[in-house]
Amino acid sequence: MTLSILRGLWVIVGFIYCNLSFGNTVVSGNAPDFAGQTIELCIYENMIDFVEEKVVSCKVSVNGDFSFTLNNNSTQLVFAHVGVYFMFLYVEPNSRYIVQLPPRQDKKPEEKLNPYFEEKQVHLLIRECYKAEVLVPIQDELNFYIRTFDDYYGPYMAKYAYNVATQQELKDRDSTIKRIEILFPDNHFMFYNNYKNYKIGFLRLMSLKNKSKAISNEYFLNRPILYNQPSYSELFHQVYEKYFLYFGRTPQGRIIYDDINLNKSYSRLKKTLSQDQVLQNDSLKELVILKGIHDGFYTADFSREALLIVLDSLIANTQITVHKTTGQQIRKKVTKLLPGYPAPDFSLYNPEGKLKSLKDFRGKYIYLMFCTTQNYACISEFEQLKKIHEKFGEHVTIITILGDEQFLESQKYIKGKQLPWTFLHYGNYPDVLKEYDIRAFPTYFLLDNEGRMAISPAPSPSENIELKLFNELRAKGIL
Repeated sequence: MTLSILRGLWVIVGFIYCNLSFGNTVVSGNAPDFAGQTIELCIYENMIDFVEEKVVSCKVSVNGDFSFTLNNNSTQLVFAHVGVYFMFLYVEPNSRYIVQLPPRQDKKPEEKLNPYFEEKQVHLLIRECYKAEVLVPIQDELNFYIRTFDDYYGPYMAKYAYNVATQQELKDRDSTIKRIEILFPDNHFMFYNNYKNYKIGFLRLMSLKNKSKAISNEYFLNRPILYNQPSYSELFHQVYEKYFLYFGRTPQGRIIYDDINLNKSYSRLKKTLSQDQVLQNDSLKELVILKGIHDGFYTADFSREALLIVLDSLIANTQITVHKTTGQQIRKKVTKLLPGYPAPDFSLYNPEGKLKSLKDFRGKYIYLMFCTTQNYACISEFEQLKKIHEKFGEHVTIITILGDEQFLESQKYIKGKQLPWTFLHYGNYPDVLKEYDIRAFPTYFLLDNEGRMAISPAPSPSENIELKLFNELRAKGIL
């Protein structure tokens, strides 16, 4: 699933390259609106939790030229977050694309800090496409077929999906599916054929007459797993949503809770799931287990400790490389904010312009706060933070990571209020907000003196963090 990327640096007349991988697929174009802006192309690391991997970046030249080179061995989706846009493209090996970007539209400050902001999806328009340096007619290019299908399919998906349908509406839906199948027959692009067929499968799933079990049998049982196919992933997640919980309600599936919570056994879990006819395919069963474990971390039905043990067993025993990698990525994601696990590292600038890493503060406990100086709930805690600094400063470092858009303005505030602890700004690494899953300001964490999560999330000063600090330090023999 993950691309093998060889980093390099190419400088070619008319283009400015940085962090490029040597490969056989090129995406280029001219967009003067974006001059000076760095654009990063990403892929999804796996089809379970959709963690993004940045594979290549490019700084658009002063005259608007840009070019990305990447090494991909199979057709796959690449995308970039640029301003308000989620730009995407399907790229084939040994191909060259000249694309057109939409008009530049930057995010507003409040949009940057909103974790629920919905980007505008833009399927990049291809002006020219070459395969093995041979010009391909745009009407016979993969993205043209997918875009044409989506334009027709999209309105029906919006109309029929996730609603309770009458019998007449079900008839209309069935006739719509048949019409789509007639209008969009298979062609020489296998990727397109699979994309279209699994999209149609999603519409079929929405019909009350088609239960998940029937869809699973038709689209997943004894079929290859399409790790790089977005529509396969979309249907897979819908069909196997909360699978552990649903199967656990069946007579043969009730034991699943003992398999996980009591026995913490991957082998027992596999044996139990084998009783479900739709999971006779061992590779599919393993993928469903990966999804079930991932989803289980966000419910109260399963012990997190037990899920981790089962996950570790799957990672150790699987013979499928992509499943091993996916399991490791899931483990990293679900443990990064759990007590006892290392806190995500970061390197951010302080008001003096010095880059500070989380590792620089090892040796003391860290009371980590995410806030903005424009938020009343944040600044109302500052006086209490002063008292905590005075009382525990010998053993506890307070770090405030500011999400303010204007760092200079927030520096004036800090200086004016004479706030004596460490302030850092998120600006050079905005992903720190994602790493710590920041959904509101203020948010607090307590890290121990070895950089591990001690309390996650932690109480605020007004929620008596002082007592928690005292008990934590006393238990460690520090006080």
